[in-house]
Amino acid sequence: MIIRNKSIVGIEMDSKEIRAVELCGTQEKPTVINWGKIELPDGIVKEGRVSDKQLFPVYLNKLFRENGFKSKDVILGVNNQDIIVRFAMFPNVPRDKIKNMIKFQAKEYIPVPLEEIELDYVVLEEKNSESEDHINVVLVGARKKMLNDFIEVFTNARLTIRDIDSTMLALGRSALIESDDGTFVLAGFNNDIGNILVFSNGILSVARSVTIPYSNESTKQKMEKVAEVLIAEIKSSVGYHKMQKNENIDKVFVMGNCEEQEIVADIIKETTGFTVMTPTPYISLNYKAHKGESETLHVPDYYASISLAIRGLGEE
Repeated sequence: MIIRNKSIVGIEMDSKEIRAVELCGTQEKPTVINWGKIELPDGIVKEGRVSDKQLFPVYLNKLFRENGFKSKDVILGVNNQDIIVRFAMFPNVPRDKIKNMIKFQAKEYIPVPLEEIELDYVVLEEKNSESEDHINVVLVGARKKMLNDFIEVFTNARLTIRDIDSTMLALGRSALIESDDGTFVLAGFNNDIGNILVFSNGILSVARSVTIPYSNESTKQKMEKVAEVLIAEIKSSVGYHKMQKNENIDKVFVMGNCEEQEIVADIIKETTGFTVMTPTPYISLNYKAHKGESETLHVPDYYASISLAIRGLGEE
């Protein structure tokens, strides 16, 4: 359960940096208090997992100190190959029985022993008719070792993780602010992982993750490689969605950091012929920031962090 506080910090990261935003207020009217990111030396985080438990808390504390974060309560977003997302269909039972039903039947969908993961789920839709009576669910499993590593380093930094969420799904919630109807693809990426999600009238139907190849090349050359990886996954996901739903894709949303998402969006548009957009879901956020006027919040750098923090503003 989300614990409501005066303010909450949404944090997510990759092998290059940690990004965080602090919000107060409500989910309907969130207000930005602070934001910031800190560059990480090689080897502290690898492919979205903590590799150096000694140094990670040092940089985490530095991020909080240098950017004036007030809250010690964190909603953490994780984005790595230890996150398993699967779609499932179950009998439509009363809501108070869904959790137990999924607990006993999830092993049919999750490819690892259930005792090795923490399992959560979201009911996507209910089908109630004479011919159909079931629920469609997205199952989200996370390996316990990976989660425990994060809990350990945040505890050592004297921060409290109030909830752990999938960064991929946090990006999906951001995209739905921009478009909750029609059929669209979200192609999100950071320095390690690319995420492809397909939504049909606001309901998630495809979710995939792919590793982004490491590169020391120029930004443009690196983004060309990122786009190549994403395009392959987009085409595969679009084909799968059409086979399952018989629906065409209306558009593609690209969400990365401020500089890079425009480069990737242009390449995807030129290569695929899809209508490609870079959304701006949080452009009207309120601010009570302590930073100087010269420092601007570049919102695309913090899409996931904002989404995570907004979730943390939920009622108890």
